Amino acid sequence: MEFTCHTTYDQKALTAMARAVRKTVRAKRNRYIRLYAWIIIGLLLVSVWLSWGNVWQTALNSAAIVAMLLVTWKEDAINGYFAKRKALPGTSFAETTFASDHYRVKTAVTESKWQYDKILALAETKDYLVFVIGKDHALAMEKAALEGGSMPEFRRFLEEKSGCKIQNIRG
Repeated sequence: MEFTCHTTYDQKALTAMARAVRKTVRAKRNRYIRLYAWIIIGLLLVSVWLSWGNVWQTALNSAAIVAMLLVTWKEDAINGYFAKRKALPGTSFAETTFASDHYRVKTAVTESKWQYDKILALAETKDYLVFVIGKDHALAMEKAALEGGSMPEFRRFLEEKSGCKIQNIRG
């Protein structure tokens, strides 16, 4: 059985990929970073309370708190935006064909063949299956664009070939 999937790498797909990488292979690092961010936000809140009479210092501390909360909240979308800016022209659309011993990713400018054992983690969002292939690299497969079989068959196929269990990721 051969599966085929067409993926458009738009902001939504890149955000899903960033979230999958963050919640799988970078999960421990992400917990430490979020802990530090909350500690800094707490210190800034104390600073706002102590500098309540000074308008400019209070405003700057409040702006820093808002910025830190915004970056923490939209971290995956920001990472997806910068990934899109760094992407090579012609790589915004990919066709992936899955064979029994490898999968082939074809874009307008390149074609690459990958082995299933190179997949570090598999993640699933509402719209995508994401292959995490490095701490900074992933591939997204649009679930709606899958051809050659049903989604449960495809999940079983990927889990068997890669040796990884698919992790459900919100978003």
